[in-house]
Amino acid sequence: MVVKDAAAALLKTLPRLLNQHYPNFELVIVNDNSKDDTQLLLLEYQQQYSNIHVVNLDSAVTSIRGNKYAMSIGIRCAKYENLVFTDAECAPSSVHWLEHVAGQFTETTHIVLGYSTYQKRNNPFNRLLHFDTMVSALQYFSLALAHSTYRGDHKNIGFSKTLFYNQKGFASHNHLVYGDEDIFISKASNQKNTAVVYSPDSFTVLQRTAYYNYWCHHKEGLFYTRKYNTFKNRFLLNAFGIINLLFYIALTFAIILSCKNLVLLAIVLGVAFLRFVSMYLVYGFSAKRLNEKQTIPALLLYDLIFAVMNPLYYISAHFHQQRFK
Repeated sequence: MVVKDAAAALLKTLPRLLNQHYPNFELVIVNDNSKDDTQLLLLEYQQQYSNIHVVNLDSAVTSIRGNKYAMSIGIRCAKYENLVFTDAECAPSSVHWLEHVAGQFTETTHIVLGYSTYQKRNNPFNRLLHFDTMVSALQYFSLALAHSTYRGDHKNIGFSKTLFYNQKGFASHNHLVYGDEDIFISKASNQKNTAVVYSPDSFTVLQRTAYYNYWCHHKEGLFYTRKYNTFKNRFLLNAFGIINLLFYIALTFAIILSCKNLVLLAIVLGVAFLRFVSMYLVYGFSAKRLNEKQTIPALLLYDLIFAVMNPLYYISAHFHQQRFK
């Protein structure tokens, strides 16, 4: 983990990380110039647990943006070959989290993609976040299973130290704020070295409330770094968003133009019904598998909202691209 001014969050997450039912593991924590009580808290935990390795960064003299420099230091200091990453504000969903994620590593599997979500809140924005997280995971899990991996989630991901050094770390995109979870994974993956894990016991859950600005900035960052992906994956992802938006535009005009012809209107509504049924089947089964059942009643509404919002985020990301360089 890379942490910065995270003392309050670590009080919640460290006990759940350290009590994982796993025979032998090291918890490497890179304290990136924290100004709060993070260092004192970590020192206290080090005295209680022998498998904590804390690396304190006391200087910010580096041109590498984002967490990539701190992550690189942590990877270099880790004593084991297989590495699993999470966030200071993310708690494992169970004591078997590490067992499920690390258990996917084999002689040929060097990347493991896990699922990370938000803590459930009883408000519309929170359900919208869960839907967006679920659809994003559905996309990168599906492409990974189709041997065309393009990203993961840095709050629940694993890769081997050898793979990291074979790819020369984050050297190709050190100048970008983002990239540790998508550009690196896209470049390092191949048809045989990636596995996905989506058992409910393998999730991580963000403990704090996610605010709109944080979420919006994160989405724009992912849209911006998409251009570093393969042409095939860029085409599939962009086509999904464009076709989804065009469907709702075409449906609106088709209903308006056929409203005076009952036969044509019935055909239009029939086509729309088939599309919505297929969407509910795909998203509904995914929501059950990923424990996001609260999104099912309003799937159609959420899909419509993101059909409009995602192109706007894509445009905004490239309009404000200086924020990510």
